[in-house]
Amino acid sequence: MDSRKGSLENKTSFYYPLLLLPRAKREAMEALYRFCWEADEIADGPGSPAEKRGNLSRLRRHLKLAFQNRAKDPLFQRLQTLTPAFRLSREPLERVLQGVERDLKPIRFKTFSELHQYALKVAGGPGLACMDIFGFKDKAHRDYAENLGVFLQLVNVVRDFQEDKALGRQYLPMEDFKRFHLNPVQLDETNSQWKLFVEFQLDRAWSFLEKARKSLSLSQRSQLATAEAIGSVYVKLYQKLRANPTRILKGRTGLSKADKLISVLGAVGRCWLWKWAK
Repeated sequence: MDSRKGSLENKTSFYYPLLLLPRAKREAMEALYRFCWEADEIADGPGSPAEKRGNLSRLRRHLKLAFQNRAKDPLFQRLQTLTPAFRLSREPLERVLQGVERDLKPIRFKTFSELHQYALKVAGGPGLACMDIFGFKDKAHRDYAENLGVFLQLVNVVRDFQEDKALGRQYLPMEDFKRFHLNPVQLDETNSQWKLFVEFQLDRAWSFLEKARKSLSLSQRSQLATAEAIGSVYVKLYQKLRANPTRILKGRTGLSKADKLISVLGAVGRCWLWKWAK
C-alpha cells in the first residue's frame, strides 16, 4: 500500500492548520489524514464495486492488525504507534470505512437524516480521532468534533455537487429539491430557486458550526487552534459559495493559498485572545 509520503500542501485544506501543531501531533494527524485519503481514493478511483469493496476490506484488516500491534503495512505501522502514544480509538476509524463503503453504490439521499448520518461517519469519525490526538476525550469535546465535522462535510457536498453527480452521487436530499421545486438533473443557473436552495443548505451547515462552538467555552476553544483554523478555512469557503451559488453549477470552487493563510492566521489570533477570556 502506498503510504503517500511527501508534502500534503497541495492535497488538503488542512495543510496550513496542521503546521500549528507540535511535531509529534502533526505527524499523527498526517497519518490520520493519509488513512482517510487512502479510503477515499479506493471509493473514488477506478475499479468495480466488488473490487473496491475488497480493497476496503483489506484496509479494515490492516486496521484490525494495527490495533492488535501486528501491523505489517507502513501506513498502519505508523497508526499502530499512535495507539499507545495518543490512546487512539479504533471506532472513529471504522466509522470512516463504513462511510466510504456507502459510496460504492449510487447515492440518492431522500432526507437530511440520511446525509447527517453519512456525515457523522466520513467527517465525524476523523473529528473524533483528532480529539484523541489533541488529548480531549470528554463529551463536550466529542460534540465539538462531530458537529464541526458535519459542518465541513455539508460545505463539501454543496461545493462538490456537480462533481459528485458525475459519480452517481446525490448527497443533497431529494426532499430539499422538492421543497424548492428543483429537478437535480435539470438545473438552470438562472433559476432564482437555485440560489435559495444553496442558501438553505449552507444555513443548515452553519447551524452545525454554531453547535460546535457552543459545545466549548472560548478558553477551551483556545486550546484547539488547529481545529479552529480548519473551521476558519471552511468558513471562507462557505462565504465564497454563498456569494456565488451559480458557480457551483459551473465547476469546483476553491481557495487560494492566501485565503487559507489569512483564515489560519485569523484563527490563531482569536485563540490567543481567548486564552484570557473568563
